[in-house]
Amino acid sequence: YAEPKAQPKTQPKAEPKALSASARRAHEQQNVLRLTTEGPSNVDSKDFCGAFAALGLDNSWDLKAFKKGFKIDIKELSDEQVVFDMLGIDPPLVNAFRRILIAEVPTVAISRVTIYQNTSVIHDENLAHRLGLVPIKFEPDLLKCRKDDKADFTEQDSVSFILQAKCPQGQKKLSVYSKDLRWFPLTEQQEEALKAAPPAPVDDEILLAQLAPGQEIECVCACEKSIGKEHAKWSPVCTAFYRLHPVIRLEKEILNEDAEELKRCCPMGVFDVEDVPQGKRAVVVNERNCTTCRECLETFNGQEKGVMLMKAKNHFIFSIESVGQIPAPVLFERALLKFQEKCQSARESVRTNRKRQET
Repeated sequence: YAEPKAQPKTQPKAEPKALSASARRAHEQQNVLRLTTEGPSNVDSKDFCGAFAALGLDNSWDLKAFKKGFKIDIKELSDEQVVFDMLGIDPPLVNAFRRILIAEVPTVAISRVTIYQNTSVIHDENLAHRLGLVPIKFEPDLLKCRKDDKADFTEQDSVSFILQAKCPQGQKKLSVYSKDLRWFPLTEQQEEALKAAPPAPVDDEILLAQLAPGQEIECVCACEKSIGKEHAKWSPVCTAFYRLHPVIRLEKEILNEDAEELKRCCPMGVFDVEDVPQGKRAVVVNERNCTTCRECLETFNGQEKGVMLMKAKNHFIFSIESVGQIPAPVLFERALLKFQEKCQSARESVRTNRKRQET
C-alpha cells in the first residue's frame, strides 16, 4: 500500500504591479491625443515593442489582444449613409478601408459617348464629360470588365443609353435632364435578362443641357464596369471619411457662473449644467458632437479651469455616403471583402518570399 503523494500547493497569482505615474502618463499619451490652445500634442504613437520597456510597459502587438479589443459599432444605417464606430485599430488600416471605398469598389458608368448631332452651345467634349458623371444605378456584378479599351462593347461587358432631344420652334427653351437617357438593349438576350431591373440614372433631375429653338442633341452612351482608381465617375461614394472620437474630461469642478459660461461657449451642445448642493455644476453630456473647435479652451479659458480636450487614437467615427448606384450597407460589405482579399494577397506574398529565402 502506497500513500498518495501530496499535491503541491498552487501559488496564488501575483497581482499586477500598479503602474508608476510615468508609466500611466506614457500609456495615456500612447492612446489619446491632447488638444491645447497652442495646437495638438503627442500626435504620434510608438510602434516599437520596447519603446516603454524602462517603464515596465509592453508595447508589442498581440493578435489575441487585437481580436478582443477590435469592435465595429453601427450608429446609423440607411441606403444613403452608414455611420459606425471602429475601435481598437490603427490609423493605417482605417485609411486603407477608406481608400478601398473610394477607389476599388466597382460600379457602372458611362465610358464612351458617340455624338451624332449636337447643335447646342455645349461643346461635344463637355457634353460627353457631363454624361460620364451621371451616376448609373445598375448591379456591376452583372457585367464583365473590358480587358482591352480598344475592343468593341458587347452585351457581356456593357449597357447602352440613347439620348435624343430637340427644342421645337416657338418654344423658349428645352431643358435636357438625366431622365431623358433611355436604356436600349444590345441584344434580345440582354433585354430579357435585365427587364426586371433595367439600368437607369440614379436621379432623374440632373440637368445635362438647355436647348434653344431648333437646337438638338442625339448621342449613344456606352456604360462599362470599372473602379474609381481609373476615374472618379466610377467611385461609389460621395464621401467616405473618418475622424477620431473626442474625449473630454473635467479635471476640476466647474460651478455656477463658470458652468453656465462653459455651456454657452460650446456651439455643439457638448456641455450641460446639473444641480448639485453647491449650486450648479458643468458636466459633459455629448462628447461625440465635439468638433474640437476649442472654444471651450479659448473663449472660456478651459485649460486653466480644468477642461481637458482630447481624442482617442484608436477610436474612429467612420461615415460612408453612397452616390446611389449601390446602397451604403452593401458598399460597406464589399469594401470589407476587398480588404480581406488584400490581406490574403499580402500573406501569400510573405509566404512566397519566405520559401524563396529558405531555398
